[in-house]
Amino acid sequence: MGWIVPTPAGNYRVNWRDPAGKQRAKTLTTKREAKAFLARVEADTSRGAYVDPHAGRRVLLRDYTAEWLAGRTVEARTQETTRVMLRTHVLPRWGDWPLARVDHLSVQQWAAELATRRKPATVAAAVSVLSMVMASAVRSQLIPSNPCIGLQLPRRRTDAAPIQTITRDELRAKLLPATPPRHRAMICLAAGAGLRWGECAGLAWSGLDLDTADVVVRQVAVETAAKIEVRPYPKSRAGFRRVPLPAFALNALQEHRREHAHPSSELVFAVRSGGPLRRSTFRRRVWVPALAEAGLPPSLGFHDLRHSYATWLISDGVPVNVVQRLMGHEQASTTLNRYVHAPRDYDDRVRDALGNGWC
Repeated sequence: MGWIVPTPAGNYRVNWRDPAGKQRAKTLTTKREAKAFLARVEADTSRGAYVDPHAGRRVLLRDYTAEWLAGRTVEARTQETTRVMLRTHVLPRWGDWPLARVDHLSVQQWAAELATRRKPATVAAAVSVLSMVMASAVRSQLIPSNPCIGLQLPRRRTDAAPIQTITRDELRAKLLPATPPRHRAMICLAAGAGLRWGECAGLAWSGLDLDTADVVVRQVAVETAAKIEVRPYPKSRAGFRRVPLPAFALNALQEHRREHAHPSSELVFAVRSGGPLRRSTFRRRVWVPALAEAGLPPSLGFHDLRHSYATWLISDGVPVNVVQRLMGHEQASTTLNRYVHAPRDYDDRVRDALGNGWC
């Protein structure tokens, strides 16, 4: 049971014992504040949620964040993204603050100021990282609550992005002839089987059956600023899948095996060292020059081959649930909302569909 005593300075000192039996005290300005504080302490103690009000004052956010990072078990790319947000936005502002001093109003003001310099998505990502750190501090009983809960963040603008697909004729007659022979098979695989970059870069010869014209996605290459590693499982459970190869992709892979396969690497698209190809290197040396030579939009990305693949299948009448399985999506809505676009010739198709049978 705690008690309150007035101080010579006219304040009020709250005295209580923590769950370990240690004497604690806190000075507040008014008797009303003191009574409310004591009531919270006693209520938290009775329900096993007691937090030392001084604990968070002794730990800097920078020091706690280092321990939090060391204890995380997440994918390498997620950890790298978190470190970038911490280094760029969170620690410069909050690193030297004691955990207990980081309050809701200060975080709200920081988010508003950050929004004047960064996009809403960046603001949300930075606040999310800070919130994860503070939530961990709550679970560690260093602070009573997470000051990031209930923040008002800038709304993300949903500007319509331009359609990023190519036609099969553009692939065959423009993009592939402009691509160096050594890299044509990778483009054929992305366009002919809808594989993601990491699934292409991490593909092993054991995942290819050239006799039955199938590719089995079992592993992916995960790339961070520091390294590339082959992870022995795909992006999600649905990512484990078998995809049939069309004739143009099968022929390209057969030729790649004869002419360009690494003599000792298990990877289909290995570099000289035998490891996976880095995406930025492929984009700079292969993709961008090929787009320029082919006369295709420079904004077209490698991942847009996957968009094109899904669009071609849906346009040719392949059921959505089948396309979903081939794409490795958990939900069919992902396939329809993100990866299916109107084909380039949809104007003519609509006119033909409505014109047939009319005089």
